[in-house]
Amino acid sequence: MDKIFVKSADFVQREVAGELLLIPLKRQLTDINSLYVLNETGAALWRLIDGKHTVQDIIQDLSGEYAVTLEQLTKDLDALIEDLLSIKAIQEAPP
Repeated sequence: MDKIFVKSADFVQREVAGELLLIPLKRQLTDINSLYVLNETGAALWRLIDGKHTVQDIIQDLSGEYAVTLEQLTKDLDALIEDLLSIKAIQEAPP
């Protein structure tokens, strides 16, 4: 995947007790209690989303850190990206 993503300004991150939390700043009635906790892989992905590196770059960076196949890592990160897109925590970077 050669897409590049940027973090939304509508979310802030906080680390609490070793966990990375994403907190939406603009809350709607339906998500007034929304708080998103990222697992270790999700937190690593979040930290590498910078508007410069492609998803493929990020996969390569993380491939040596986890004891999974490249195929499994790609599948996991793709799912995570879809989740982050669905809550509007990230968006595709402008060209």
